[in-house]
Amino acid sequence: MTERGPPLPDIPPHVDPALVVDFDYLRPAGIEDSDVFTALGRLHEGPDISWTPHHGGHWIATRGEDIQWIQERHDLFSNAEKNVPKGSFPSMPPITENPPDHTRYRAVLNPYFAKRRIEENYEAKARNVVVSLIEDLKQKDRCEFVSEFSTIAPLKIFWDFVDLPYARREDFLRWGRSFAVRASSEERIEANRALVEYLGELLDERLEHPGTDVFTGISQWRDNARYKHRGELLGMAQLVFLGGLDTVAAMMGFSMLRLAERPELQAQLKADPAIIPAAVEELLRRHGLSNTGRLLRQDVERKGASMKAGDMIMVMNSLSSIDDRLYEKPYEVDFKRGAVHHNSMGNGPHKCVGQHLARMEMRLLLEEWSRRMPIVRLDPDAPAPLSRAGSVIGMEHLHLSWVS
Repeated sequence: MTERGPPLPDIPPHVDPALVVDFDYLRPAGIEDSDVFTALGRLHEGPDISWTPHHGGHWIATRGEDIQWIQERHDLFSNAEKNVPKGSFPSMPPITENPPDHTRYRAVLNPYFAKRRIEENYEAKARNVVVSLIEDLKQKDRCEFVSEFSTIAPLKIFWDFVDLPYARREDFLRWGRSFAVRASSEERIEANRALVEYLGELLDERLEHPGTDVFTGISQWRDNARYKHRGELLGMAQLVFLGGLDTVAAMMGFSMLRLAERPELQAQLKADPAIIPAAVEELLRRHGLSNTGRLLRQDVERKGASMKAGDMIMVMNSLSSIDDRLYEKPYEVDFKRGAVHHNSMGNGPHKCVGQHLARMEMRLLLEEWSRRMPIVRLDPDAPAPLSRAGSVIGMEHLHLSWVS
């Protein structure tokens, strides 16, 4: 007997039936047969702004120009509801706040994620992590890249950055995965409870024994004149914790998939390491990872869509990455594409606070992988690559092989 989800809502009277699509962002049609970007990209065949009855009913922005506009117009689209459906995402300042409140929380985090601080204090240790993992892989002739590298490297780097015990990685990964993949479930509720309990104890400990990490900075917010309640501390800590888990791992996984599919890209990196910064930016352009929600603060008319205050809209940076109106051959990775604007790190005041850390990690991967590894390809004797959908998309497994 097939398990059925909750009944789908009726189409509201303000929604034009011509804009309705049968789309579930957790299970997009065709993902079982293709890359997640291809499955999501089918939305580009329909309206620029569409409406789906899944997950309580919500609008979908599918084109880069609309995605950027929505992310920059916090006066129209509130970050208070960050996930679809409503109520499925806890308060996590600053991303669930709107200016001007957003600014005071962001000011707590900004100094710890400054580009110069990251490169001066963490790049050498991060490089050692990447080199060690690559040298271990190099002794073999094949690997499963997700479990043997892309899940491990960002976590070791990030947990050194925030001074967390790597021995708790299985718990940390389980908690993080419940937010990235599922919209609402008992598992998410339990994971959130365990995470909040852990972070509460951690923040109390960092207040008593301060360090130089961002959790110490968050713990000291309670001494600020604008401090309101303990929930602010826990929300900021959750944001930092979850932001360091899946996103860079997913970016590394998708990037290595593209390199393995096209060995000539690896040859380019080996022949000319100077292109690596441009390669990082092109891989970021190609792989928008987030599919987040916004709550309409007032009625908005755009491109034939009559959106009402209280409606939810999904902002799909994953679709902005493959928008053929923005990029020629958007699915193709081209290290010579040149500087192009992309929405992968967000726009406006909510642009990703961890962007410099993510770029550094990606740069180190490309530098050390191209320097130390032979040309790798998809392993013909292993299962095909598998990706997943969700509020943060990612790779499930990626089997590679090579000859030293």
